[in-house]
Amino acid sequence: MSLVYIHWHGPYTLSSLPLHSISLSKGIYAIYRVYAGKEKLIYIGQTTRTFLDRIKEHYYWLGNVRGQIRIRLGILGFPDNQRYSKSKLDDVEALLIVWHSPEENTLNSKWYMGRQDLTVINTGRRGQIDKVISTRDLV
Repeated sequence: MSLVYIHWHGPYTLSSLPLHSISLSKGIYAIYRVYAGKEKLIYIGQTTRTFLDRIKEHYYWLGNVRGQIRIRLGILGFPDNQRYSKSKLDDVEALLIVWHSPEENTLNSKWYMGRQDLTVINTGRRGQIDKVISTRDLV
């Protein structure tokens, strides 16, 4: 079994994101919109560059989102001396997307094609991200 932990930070506004040192890290991020007092997960992404650099690339469509934007940043951790890899990051992102079905994600929105027997445990300020997700529970 492949086990990955994600510790979530935030939520941050677009304008406050550069003020937090974690924005210079890499990992998984979740974009939410707050409208009429309700928060909704609208996008999940990943980056091997800084969160700040990657999220700036979303500004062109984020400006058209109705409501306020909030961003949560997830730092990956691995037990048993497992290593960080781009393919593992891709699989974690894909599982999160297929599990939560955010409306702005198009890739990985229907089927999960990554490594089998992957479990992701989410801690911290995870918002609407489920605490435990696993390929074993996909239908």
